[in-house]
Amino acid sequence: MTHCGEFTVDLNRNDIQALAAAAGLTIEELLQATAALAHHQEQQPPGSSLYQRIGYAGGLLWLVNTLYQRVLADPLLMSYFRHLDDQHRQRLRWHMLTLLAVVTGGPSKYQGRDLHEVHADLHITEEAFDRLLWHVQGTLQTLRFQREDEKAILAEVRARRAAVVTLEESS
Repeated sequence: MTHCGEFTVDLNRNDIQALAAAAGLTIEELLQATAALAHHQEQQPPGSSLYQRIGYAGGLLWLVNTLYQRVLADPLLMSYFRHLDDQHRQRLRWHMLTLLAVVTGGPSKYQGRDLHEVHADLHITEEAFDRLLWHVQGTLQTLRFQREDEKAILAEVRARRAAVVTLEESS
């Protein structure tokens, strides 16, 4: 169990090595980035990428872990995750982290399955997607992401709506 700032990360050494490798960092660099997040409130210089401004892989880890705490506690969303064991939930977090690394300009390559294929049998509704989006926004605000970075991340999540929503609701 690793403590960083106001959050706890439940990772073993293999998880940390895999996370660092996917982010293109050494373990030491990943741990330094994660520790620096507690102090990462000042503005970044113009021209820095979103991935840099949010604190590299450490910032994404912070974001994903905080987001999943909210999502897994939400009665509307928990049914989508109830059948998963801890290992599968950890894998979901990993895929979310690598996807966010890609969409924020990080060095990772998303190697998960096609988003539509993954969500096809889950019967995700517009309402559930909107609730997830609400949690993403709340998480970004709680973690004090800059407003422009919040907008950019929300736009990337919204852009994947068609691939994730797999159940058309009747009016």
